[in-house]
Amino acid sequence: MKKRTLPEEIAYLLGILCMAAGVACVSASNFGYSMIVAPAYLLFTKLGGLISFGTAEYLFQGLLLILMCVCVRRFRVQYLFSFITAVVYGYTFDLMLWLVGAVPSDTLASRIVLFAVGTAFISISVALFVRTYLAPEVYELFVRELAVVYSIPFGRVKLSYDCISCAFSIMLSVILFGAGVFSDFSFTALGEAIVSGYVLEGIGIGTVVAALVNGPLITLCGKWLDAHFERTQNPKLAKYLAV
Repeated sequence: MKKRTLPEEIAYLLGILCMAAGVACVSASNFGYSMIVAPAYLLFTKLGGLISFGTAEYLFQGLLLILMCVCVRRFRVQYLFSFITAVVYGYTFDLMLWLVGAVPSDTLASRIVLFAVGTAFISISVALFVRTYLAPEVYELFVRELAVVYSIPFGRVKLSYDCISCAFSIMLSVILFGAGVFSDFSFTALGEAIVSGYVLEGIGIGTVVAALVNGPLITLCGKWLDAHFERTQNPKLAKYLAV
């Protein structure tokens, strides 16, 4: 099969749009925020609306960028472009939240569809980001740099990163907002919380599901992209912006 051409600059822009749309859909599903966005959501909620959700996103990614440099024990000027990506994503995410807010999400079926579509978009976006020389969001850059520096398969690093992020989000939710349904635990209350929304503040069954399936889905999306598209890049831009 003849492959189509995909400029990496276009892949980068599509990655931002797909990520913003995907996280907005998952958020609207009310099954709990994905482990990627849960810490930013908790920060946004704790600050009582003083900043937008998207602003909380790129501020958290700024902190994560510092942690990444410590973990990989190196700093490159190109890493700063990843923070710029986070800022662009933050404002795009705020817009997507507004647009997706118009989609009906008052039935269990519609929420499941939103969650499934959102998870698919997120997986596609990450697969696109790791196939461009332009710096992705800090989340993806962190995983990619760890995989490169320590010679570990990307899918394995991504799965580990998601699971750690999930555990961190759960811990942060408990610290900031308490034990949620577990403060007065019963199996009936737990079941209702799983179906209706959060088990802990911002955390639900969707948070755990996303942590388990995102890694394998990203790997599958990446294989599909490699099989159907030939990537190209602008050499002048790549010279200065390649990570």
